[in-house]
Amino acid sequence: MPRSKAAPWQRSARVWFALFLLLPVALFAVFYIYPVIDTIRLSFQSWNGLSPTRTDVGLSNYQWLLGENRFYNSLMNNIRWLVFYVIGPTGLGLLLALLVNRMNRGQGFMKLVYFLPYTLPPVAVAAIWRWMYEPSAGFVNRTLEAVGLGVLAQNWIGDADTVTYSLMAAGLWWSVGFSFIVFFAGLQNLPRECLEAATIDGASPWQRFWKVTFPLLWPSTTIALGMSAVDAMRLFDLVWAMTAGGPAYSSDVLATQMYDTAFGRLQMGQASAISVAMLVVSAAVILPFVIYMARQVERAENDH
Repeated sequence: MPRSKAAPWQRSARVWFALFLLLPVALFAVFYIYPVIDTIRLSFQSWNGLSPTRTDVGLSNYQWLLGENRFYNSLMNNIRWLVFYVIGPTGLGLLLALLVNRMNRGQGFMKLVYFLPYTLPPVAVAAIWRWMYEPSAGFVNRTLEAVGLGVLAQNWIGDADTVTYSLMAAGLWWSVGFSFIVFFAGLQNLPRECLEAATIDGASPWQRFWKVTFPLLWPSTTIALGMSAVDAMRLFDLVWAMTAGGPAYSSDVLATQMYDTAFGRLQMGQASAISVAMLVVSAAVILPFVIYMARQVERAENDH
C-alpha cells in the first residue's frame, strides 16, 4: 500500500522543528563536543598556550602523568572526596529531612536555614571558612579556647595532615542543603496510604523507615548520590579558593592540578592529559553507579 504524502502543513511543521533543533545542536557541538575532541587531541601535543603552533609528542604527556606522584595524590584526594560526598552530605541531608518532616511548625524556616548555604558561590564559602580556620583569631580556634579545648587549636588548612578534612567540613556545610531539599521533597510526596498501612500493621518507626520510607525514596536517593559523585569528581572552586592545592600539594585534586599545570606552568598538553584522565576516571566511577541506581529505582517502582 503506497504511503500517503504528508500534508503541506505537516512538512512545514517538520521544517520548523528542524530549525528549532538546529541552534541547540550547533551550540552543543561547538561548545561541548569540539572542546572535548580538541582536548583529547591536545593531550598528544606540546603547547604553551601562546605559540601559534603545537608539537606532536605522542604518548609523552601520559608517560609524564603516570610518573608524577602529584597525580596519584590528587587522584586519591578525589576518591576521598567521593567517599565523603556520598556518605556525608547525603546521609546528613536525609537525617535533617526526616527531622524537619516530622515538625508541625517552623518547616519553612528550617528549610531556609539548611538550604541557604548552598545558594552561596563556592568562592564566598571559601572566604567564610578561611576566616573561621584562621590560626590566631579564627572562629574555630577561638571557640576551642573558650570551652577549654585550646590544646586542640591548630592551623587547620596549613597542616598537610588536617587540610583535606578541614576542607571537607566546609564542603559539608555548603552542600548538605542540596541533599536535604531533595530528600525533603521526596518525603513530602510519599504515598500516605503506605505509611498508614505499615503503622496499622504494627511496624516500629525503624521498620517503617527501612521497609517503606527508604525504598520509596530511591528516586531522591539516586539524585542526591549522583550529584554528590559528580560534585566530588569535578571539585575545584572550594579547594582552589581556600588552599590552591596546598600546603605542598597535600589538598590537590585533579582539577586544581590541571589548572595549575595549564595556567601556572603553561603546559597545556600535560594539563589536557590530566583532563582526559579526569574524564576516564569520572566515567569509570559515575556511569556504573548511575546504571545501578537506575535499576534500583525501576525495581522499587515495580515492587510498589
